Amino acid sequence: MIRWKQARFEEITIVIEDALPELMANIETTVASMPTISASKAQIFSDGLWKELFEPWAKQTASLVEAQMEEEIGELITSTSEKGSLGEALRVARPALAGAGVLAASLAAIPGVISLATVSTTSFFVFTTASISWPIVAVGGAGLAVATFTGGSGVKWLGKKNRLHLVNRLQGRALTVALGYGLASGKRSLVADLQAATLRRLEAKLETF
Repeated sequence: MIRWKQARFEEITIVIEDALPELMANIETTVASMPTISASKAQIFSDGLWKELFEPWAKQTASLVEAQMEEEIGELITSTSEKGSLGEALRVARPALAGAGVLAASLAAIPGVISLATVSTTSFFVFTTASISWPIVAVGGAGLAVATFTGGSGVKWLGKKNRLHLVNRLQGRALTVALGYGLASGKRSLVADLQAATLRRLEAKLETF
């Protein structure tokens, strides 16, 4: 059971890593097409833009994982002739399966019966990025406003700089939320939630097997 979990968790991580370039490219394209003032405002109020970019991608990725894990769970159950043996194996292995840190936090947050695709709608996707330098952001926004009135090359320079900062922030946030990079123990991520949801789905399947 532990080997099965490790292999499935690796598969889930690979699915998310393979899907990330699409999100990163979408971030760049979206920010590049934004009006200069909108890009500047998004430096300070980025949650709306973040949700618009991340949630559809996360839902699509979760659906891919769900289809793959449903097949894997089905094969595991089919290969086991007795429900009791698999159920008992899950019960005995549960402490090791749950582990600690981010997975334990995700298991505690996710119901026993759930579609993996619904995981992507949870509120944890809209969270703040602690590394933002608010004074720099505020000065940048104010400078852009002044340059807008004075005209000249300053507008283009500040606009380009703001867009680059915004892309870097959103892409860094994507890595953190999707794969948990830089998160402390006990903080949830998309990969941990989908891994936890897979275990919950296995438990639910065993109850009806």
